[in-house]
Amino acid sequence: MTKKERFLSAVRGGTPDLVPLAPLVHSRFAHKILGRSDWKAVFEVHQQIGSIHFRGPIRVSVKASLPEGWAQEERLLEQRRSRKVREHTITTPKGKLSSRTVEGMIPEDPLTGTRVDHWVKKPEDWKVYQSYWEQWLAHAGEPMVDQAASAWEWMGEEGVASVGIPAAFGLLGDARGMQDLLLDLCDYPELLKDVVGTLTRVVEKEIEAFLVSPSEVAWYDICWATGANMSPTFFQTWVVPEIRRAAELVRGKPNKYIGLYTLGRIRNLLPILVDAQPHFIETFEPNQGDISLREAKQRYGREVCLMGNYDCVTLARGTLEDARRETLRCLDEGMAGGGYVLVTGDEVPADAKMDNLKMMVETAEKHGRY
Repeated sequence: MTKKERFLSAVRGGTPDLVPLAPLVHSRFAHKILGRSDWKAVFEVHQQIGSIHFRGPIRVSVKASLPEGWAQEERLLEQRRSRKVREHTITTPKGKLSSRTVEGMIPEDPLTGTRVDHWVKKPEDWKVYQSYWEQWLAHAGEPMVDQAASAWEWMGEEGVASVGIPAAFGLLGDARGMQDLLLDLCDYPELLKDVVGTLTRVVEKEIEAFLVSPSEVAWYDICWATGANMSPTFFQTWVVPEIRRAAELVRGKPNKYIGLYTLGRIRNLLPILVDAQPHFIETFEPNQGDISLREAKQRYGREVCLMGNYDCVTLARGTLEDARRETLRCLDEGMAGGGYVLVTGDEVPADAKMDNLKMMVETAEKHGRY
């Protein structure tokens, strides 16, 4: 089987000839190795390691030509060596919103960044934010899938040119900041339901773009939600409807697959997530999570493909023997019966050791055969 065939077989719940190995190499590690952070750089790093490309900076989008008075813009406010401060603005006839991001604050890991000032600073700003996206929906046009199509063709059978799609709840968190968002959800539920409805339709446009692209796999990023330690009831109210809708849209198309990218403590959420019928769930963090890969496999392995659980810290701080031992642990807990992809518990850190990543491949190829 080719690398892609193995991966897709596991996603379908099947048993390939070998456990697919897809550490979550992303822009930061690619930049550290090659000095570049584009999807081709991420793919090239996987080629050096011997693993399969699965996650990277590949997106689809939708063209929207907004009328005068509506805009989203960005400008560089400050640059000092690798540190950059950017201002982002949303302009509407109802008002103007701004936010700021900072990146490059760690010279040896210059792609690290964070939003330090959010679009929505008070509850009244939600209506301005929503009005922008309503206008965007009114003028949304043709899907733009050139990047995904180029990656799909370039990788061939050596990689999965998967598309990342941000969940509506993640857009809410990015707009407000998680702490203030959770308070707003409690204090202004009717207002937020309207905003969630708008953003869910925005995300559906990206899903529709994925469906007309050649990419077979989309990963739906709900880590903002799973990392917020919500109760299952709260999660059911604010997150599950959009997950169900996303899975429904994708499952209706042949040879298209969607999975959920999660972080944090998901034990109590897993029955809900599985019931929403994604094709796969990742990443089962070994340190921040609260359920072992073994338990998750025993409970849900027949219903959904599981991905993840390899300790990222081992790649940066561990020895070759540590890397080998961690690979064997994941294989022991996850590979039985198929439906498992050996993935890191989160993004491969920028200071990971290439030799440790290669040890993952070497060990999986020796001990991960069915």
